[in-house]
Amino acid sequence: MTRKVVLIAFFSLFFALLVWAMYTYFTKPYPGANDFFQRWHGAHAFWVEGKNPYSDEVSLGAEMYLYGAPASSDPALDQYPGDFLYPFPMAILLAPIAILNEYALASAIWLVLTGTLVGLSFALLAQMYGWKLSPLMLVFGVAWAVTLYPDARGLFLGQPGTITVCLHLIALWAIWRKQDILAGVLLALSIYKPQIGFLIIPFLLLWALRVYRWRIVISFGVTAGALILLSFLFVPSWLGDWLQQAAQYTGYTRIGSPVWVVTHVYLPFLGDAGELLIGALLVLFMLWAWWRVIWRNEQALFAWTAALTLAVTHLIAVRTATPHFVAYLPVLVLTMRQIARTDRRTGSLRAAAVMVALSAALWVLFLTTLEGRFEHPANYLPLPFGSLILLSLLRRDWWRLPIPTSPAS
Repeated sequence: MTRKVVLIAFFSLFFALLVWAMYTYFTKPYPGANDFFQRWHGAHAFWVEGKNPYSDEVSLGAEMYLYGAPASSDPALDQYPGDFLYPFPMAILLAPIAILNEYALASAIWLVLTGTLVGLSFALLAQMYGWKLSPLMLVFGVAWAVTLYPDARGLFLGQPGTITVCLHLIALWAIWRKQDILAGVLLALSIYKPQIGFLIIPFLLLWALRVYRWRIVISFGVTAGALILLSFLFVPSWLGDWLQQAAQYTGYTRIGSPVWVVTHVYLPFLGDAGELLIGALLVLFMLWAWWRVIWRNEQALFAWTAALTLAVTHLIAVRTATPHFVAYLPVLVLTMRQIARTDRRTGSLRAAAVMVALSAALWVLFLTTLEGRFEHPANYLPLPFGSLILLSLLRRDWWRLPIPTSPAS
């Protein structure tokens, strides 16, 4: 017990120091993280000023802060409307930092939290997959995960989707450790961005029912239900307001899913029909894996199917973004573990070299294809499709991973 208290105190102090450094040297002198700002601004308007975060007044206030004028419809300016855009549970979860009057401090906390969860996801996945890391390799791996292009972009933008995916990854670890209440709560907290969890959450809940892990389902239901109920109590019209904003979202986004990129940018003759066909084939492949795990009870396929579900999600989602590609971290960690196991003496060095090479390649791709301030669609392809290939090639290694299926004690 004393050890846990000391560890909690140490990490709390370390987190506070990181927030201070982020605030002092980055967020205060160089305001940014615009993806987070719009969410924080809407939540701040509700908790501090009592305004509906979905109102035109609040949206205009965000645009004035970001652009100094109402958002322009000129695509060359890349100015999005200042809509809150997220389900109201997001405002509830942001309440502790939404009440702060200084955005620089709130964004510093958010960015440090994002980086911490990405690094923690790497460490927990490595533990779950049986990759025994030396202290030096653990530090290197955490630094690598945080600076990998999609994860670093999510950190730079303050993209809430990065944290959403991390909640899913940590929930997988919690399931492995039989921390079922924690797993259910984490999955429920992630509903503030439902388009990211629309496949992995149903899979995990159905699996939990199949193996009698009732606490996962109950804790998810109670937590999600409380968030939704409180949302209606605070803003009765939030669901309709949110859906109205969400309906306009795809109208001002420039890039769709990786499958959309293939069928509309590189192979445009495939068009919408090709996108629908490829998406359907991927979903059928995923459902086949679900059937084997849930219906046929082939639990050895659980970890592989969870990783496949995350991969398919961001291949076909109507709107995804590279900061969401932290979802491919399970595939990368398992792959690096396999490389590290090729040789006892040099395996870790080989894995580290591959990690550096991969990170460098993704950054080079981004920098050499950058069009002004715009990310090129090419950045949407390597990780999603590469991960799909790796899941196929290494499937037997995935199937050997242990996963507890009995109810938590």
